[in-house]
Amino acid sequence: MNPIMTDDPQKFLDVALEAVKLAEPIFRASFGKASGVEVKKGVVASFVTDTDKEIEQLLRREISLAFPDHAIVGEEEGEKVGQRYTWYFDPIDGTTNYIHGLHHCAISVALWDEKGPLVGVVCDPVNKRTYTAIRGGGAFENGQPIHISGATSLKEGVGSLGWKRKDVASMSDLCSRIEENAYRFRVFSGSALELCFVASGILDFFVSTHIHIWDMAAGVLVVTEAGGVVSDINGKSVSPLSTTVVGSNTTLCSELLAVLT
Repeated sequence: MNPIMTDDPQKFLDVALEAVKLAEPIFRASFGKASGVEVKKGVVASFVTDTDKEIEQLLRREISLAFPDHAIVGEEEGEKVGQRYTWYFDPIDGTTNYIHGLHHCAISVALWDEKGPLVGVVCDPVNKRTYTAIRGGGAFENGQPIHISGATSLKEGVGSLGWKRKDVASMSDLCSRIEENAYRFRVFSGSALELCFVASGILDFFVSTHIHIWDMAAGVLVVTEAGGVVSDINGKSVSPLSTTVVGSNTTLCSELLAVLT
């Protein structure tokens, strides 16, 4: 692929989708039977597989060929310096689920600029669902428009939660606050898809008190383009340095922030 000189978000999305399409059969081939499983150095109970590495290398190659001046930040391979635009890759969001053959894992690819998320792709190759968004252009699942839940009260809301592994105090506090104020919560352990479930109205909210930018870089755009609101746990805009996230509709997000802070 020759370098592409453009500032067209649609072209960025097209290239991202083509790269993800190449990664999908690799993802499916090792689902539930991953090789090279190992614990990441310095990260408690966090796994990486050969497939994580192979998919990230593929994404880096395809994006770098098309946009050699863009920066890249990936979960497995670190950072490539660039200008103006930054891509965020999570080759397998939900690696533990992937290893065990649990159907909640995805490929996440996002492009951010100085204003925040510009393009997002979250692909679930096992269930053949792909969520996409361009800033200002709406959110879609397999090409069909999606919209945030219309829930009007947290007491009626069903959401999902995430927290730092082995942090019992944080887990207990978060679960207690949500249990007391929401109808139900679930724990899926795959932030990218959970944000997309919020965007499509399957879930009413998602809260994580421990998250990395590559986990949510695409999902936060899908939520906002579906009509939702995303912030950190203090109500501030999400940035590449954010480590918490709250996503829902306007009403529930306000309730959640009041409950959590």
